[in-house]
Order: sequence, then C-alpha cells, then structure tokens
Amino acid sequence: MKNTGTVIASLIGGMLVGSALAMLMTPQSGPELRRRIKDAIDEGVRKAKNKAAELENEFDELRCNCEK
Repeated sequence: MKNTGTVIASLIGGMLVGSALAMLMTPQSGPELRRRIKDAIDEGVRKAKNKAAELENEFDELRCNCEK
C-alpha cells in the first residue's frame, strides 16, 4: 500500500514534467506558453487532489471494516 502512493505521485510528477517540456518545445508566444503551462499544472493539481480524496475514502472504508 505504501508503494502505491509513491507510484501515483511519481506518475503525476512525470506527467507534469512531460507536459511542460512538450509545451516548451512547441513554437508559441511567451504569454500563451505561460498560460498553457499554468493550465497544465492546475489540471495536474486538481487530478492529484481528486485521487488523494478517493484514496482517503477507500482508506476510511477499510478502517471502518476492520473496526467491526
């Protein structure tokens, strides 16, 4: 279970770095590039928070089942 969190965090981090690099390699204006990078980071953060909430709910369910 401990490794799952590490794998998910690594996956999300890799996706963010890959997205940022892909955007940096495409020709576009500075303001447009910064907006796209910000949007990609915001989306990554949103997905990470959603996944953390899902994992927290699963953990709570497992904990409740063990207490019975």
